[in-house]
Amino acid sequence: MGRNRKHDRHETFAGMVDEVVTANPEPAGPSIDWYQPIRSGEYTDETGARWQLRGGDLPWKRIERLIDDPQVRVLHAYANEIRDVTLEHRDKFTAMIRPYLDGKGGASVDDYTDFQAGEFKDDQRRSLLVVEETC
Repeated sequence: MGRNRKHDRHETFAGMVDEVVTANPEPAGPSIDWYQPIRSGEYTDETGARWQLRGGDLPWKRIERLIDDPQVRVLHAYANEIRDVTLEHRDKFTAMIRPYLDGKGGASVDDYTDFQAGEFKDDQRRSLLVVEETC
């Protein structure tokens, strides 16, 4: 028969955390700050052009229009990488971000991924769409 090992168990989650912190009080390591253009409100591209964030949260219809416009550059920011979303990959990219940004709550409960989109303008009033992915 099994033995009741209640004396080895913690009564609360806080008790477990306290024991772990007491056993190793040093921090796990330095935190990593990733560059997030939407949070900073600006982006400087590889040519030196400065882009400023325009407005706040974008409605899904506006995101779709920007993605569908071949004149608009679309960037996908994840961790410390910012990549261009080429015209031939935009349909697949749209399908990937739609559940997170269309306002219908289509992402699953156990999914820790999230996306945020921001429209940027340069001094020539050109548009740039930045989509940041976080986990």
